[in-house]
Amino acid sequence: MYDHLKKLQKKHLKKASEVLTNSFIDNPMFVYFFPILNKRRKILRSVFPMVLRILQTNGSLYVTSDKVEGLFCVSQHGEKTKIGKLMLAALSCTFRLPIVFIQLSLIDFLRKASQLQTTNSKLNHYKTYYENFLLVDSVCVDPQYRHQGHMTTMLSAVIAETKKKRTFCLLQTETLQNVKIYTHLGFSLVEEITSDQIPFSTFVMIYDPLGLTTNRELDT
Repeated sequence: MYDHLKKLQKKHLKKASEVLTNSFIDNPMFVYFFPILNKRRKILRSVFPMVLRILQTNGSLYVTSDKVEGLFCVSQHGEKTKIGKLMLAALSCTFRLPIVFIQLSLIDFLRKASQLQTTNSKLNHYKTYYENFLLVDSVCVDPQYRHQGHMTTMLSAVIAETKKKRTFCLLQTETLQNVKIYTHLGFSLVEEITSDQIPFSTFVMIYDPLGLTTNRELDT
């Protein structure tokens, strides 16, 4: 399934962080949290190395090649969190936290974060009622390598794993363009989550080839 991809290695971390920054710099959620472009760029450059290390503790990170044209993380809900790895990741990130805090207003950040709680309700529903499904996170392709098939390559691997494990797969996005891409690849839009307090929508998408969630959705 992932033979044509590479597991993220230490040598990829710097480039992967750059790709995440370049890919998410205009993401509506990060614009909402950090409206000033230069400050947003500095924060993302500091945050994404920490994000990568944390994602590695409970999921598998893949890159398209050693050039890191794109990357994504896939994890299986229901697997136990690797506490030891999580603690090591947290310790390795501590030196970056002061850089982040200097760049933002913590009170403003916490206020905005609290307003995003409703966007997690749909995923929490699946986490409550289902086990052993796949979650995909941080899917991105560096802008300079877009429209070359890298997104299809990455998501096709996830789709193949979903079919092999006879389960379903979930992801979230904040952009309509991504909704179109994921729909083209076989995902369906479960819900568009909106709020009067938040200036963007969150789209929850599912790939469920066996219809495992259909009857349960009707019952809940």
